[in-house]
Amino acid sequence: MAIVKMNKFNLLAFKSDRDELLNSLQAFNYVHFNDLKRDEEKTYLEEVRNTERLNALDSDMTKVDYVISIIESYMKDRGLDLDNDFSELSLEGVKQRGENFDFGLVYGKIKDLVEKRENALAKRSDYQNKLSALKPWKDIDVDIEKLYDSKRVFVETGTVSSQFYEQIQKALVERNLEKSLVYKVSEADKTNYIVAVSSLDEKDDLIDLIREFGFSRVKINSNKRIVDEIDDLSYNLKENQESIDSIEKEIVDFKKYLKDLYIYKAYILNKRRKEESSEFFLETNLMNVIEGYVPVDKTERFKKDVKDVLGENYILDIKEADKDDSKVPIILKNNKLVDPYEEVVKTYSLPKYNEIDPSGLVAIFYTIFTGFMIGDLGYGALAVIAILLALKFKKFPESTEKTLRLFLRISISACVFGFIFGSVFGGIIDVPFGWIDTAKDINELIVMSLVIGGISLFTALGVKGYMYLRDGKPMDAFYDVGFMYMAVGGAIALALTKSPIAKWVMIIGIVGILLFAGRDAASIGGRLGSGAYDVYGLTGWIGDFVSFLRLMALVLSGGFVAYSVNIIVKMVAGAGIGGLIAGAIIFIVFQLFNMFLSYLSAYVHGLRLIYVEMFNKFYEGGGVKFREMIEDTKFVKILRGGDNE
Repeated sequence: MAIVKMNKFNLLAFKSDRDELLNSLQAFNYVHFNDLKRDEEKTYLEEVRNTERLNALDSDMTKVDYVISIIESYMKDRGLDLDNDFSELSLEGVKQRGENFDFGLVYGKIKDLVEKRENALAKRSDYQNKLSALKPWKDIDVDIEKLYDSKRVFVETGTVSSQFYEQIQKALVERNLEKSLVYKVSEADKTNYIVAVSSLDEKDDLIDLIREFGFSRVKINSNKRIVDEIDDLSYNLKENQESIDSIEKEIVDFKKYLKDLYIYKAYILNKRRKEESSEFFLETNLMNVIEGYVPVDKTERFKKDVKDVLGENYILDIKEADKDDSKVPIILKNNKLVDPYEEVVKTYSLPKYNEIDPSGLVAIFYTIFTGFMIGDLGYGALAVIAILLALKFKKFPESTEKTLRLFLRISISACVFGFIFGSVFGGIIDVPFGWIDTAKDINELIVMSLVIGGISLFTALGVKGYMYLRDGKPMDAFYDVGFMYMAVGGAIALALTKSPIAKWVMIIGIVGILLFAGRDAASIGGRLGSGAYDVYGLTGWIGDFVSFLRLMALVLSGGFVAYSVNIIVKMVAGAGIGGLIAGAIIFIVFQLFNMFLSYLSAYVHGLRLIYVEMFNKFYEGGGVKFREMIEDTKFVKILRGGDNE
């Protein structure tokens, strides 16, 4: 449970060796380059720019993402399972697979198929639109173009609202348009599709009449019998759909290249990572100026790799990193028991190099907080079984595996507290264990929450004292931690025992804070003012303690919801076979939903207790993440050469 110790290096090497050097260091992986900036006074130094190569690699990455997304989306549309297993390869293996994979050919074929499909879709839309336009007129059993072009009669087609059709017929009679006819061909959505026919001498009168009733002209586009045109369009549409299906099948067939595409993506990503590393350097006409950090335990391997590549043509200076240097990158190193909690720490912020790794502390208290808030043996056991099965039968990326192992520990804690509370799925099963009943023993839950909170807060404050002692500042530990223990601990003891000793301990602590909290101030007034402010800050401890009552609140809320579900299930289950089935469904669905909410609430509020209540006692954070030269992808884990040290 520690922050990996770092050495700082400065390296001067010839530009001509840059590419080979970066290849070697990327295979080693554990080197972090500082981003050097040009000094205006040192005009012989320039920042390295690798824009052309990086732009080309970005273009390649965009293309491979496009191809992968196309194949995956077509597979999902057809309900085909994606191969979610990931590959473990060396960097050299990724390079070989990437260089030997003809991505250009695959990209060209996919792009061509997608373009063909888009053209086919456009045709399908055109056919469908034409069919939709012609279907209302299918009962016209003549060539409509000949009617439109007739020299003997006037023919018009269009639509009117259904409510006006009868009125049009009456108007034809009333206006004595004996050589005119309005005929309804079909009706849809309260709209009549009509054909208006008249002699040439009554043409204008007929047009005026139908326009009065909201006639809208529709030109029928067909150069043959409409029913024949519909048959031809339907046949073309069927052929078009078969063509689309065939194209889509060809695209889906590219699923056999998905694994190669995932590896090719890792190849491009890490090639870019290598190329962008050079932009952290400065350069002269002949030389590269490089600065960075390397873990102490990997320094000898780093020196060997540099010498193997550069021979004797370089200058390398290595020294221990300054513990107060804010640029020192951070790697957290913990055992398997604790390392899942590194993600909890990283979500907040990495520690600075001169701080401690709080992962071990988080492992203890976050597990207690979340387990308490879930507090159900049934929920915990169900999650433990599910996670263990998942870890046994499926391989996950490292980050996903860590998350699963984190929730495994949370679930085990939930089992422990569920045993203490005697709760199995909200009490659906009567169990012979359980010392505290969450439905009745409210006072005991309050006391437990506050005791856990007190231990957590005092432990966090103790870490601050440890850091002072580690840095050789025992008096600072006494002033900032000892007096705080006296003030807060004395106040708690006074409230519980009314002891005069506790009162004097509290007073001494408060006076000590008043006199020494602002000891760095230049004036006595500033010192006392700063001290008074810190004394006032003691009131914040009340809020910190009260905040831990959320442990009780969340276990009660989850328990009462589960209990309510159980009551409903028992009521429904008494109604025969159907009731039993309905009760089982209600139990499974709502207990799982409540389990999800309990875990979500515990996860979020557990983070709140760690970040707000505990971290503000000793932890500042803001450390720089160690920038490795190798990056894993979702489906490819690259084995680091430096891991062999």
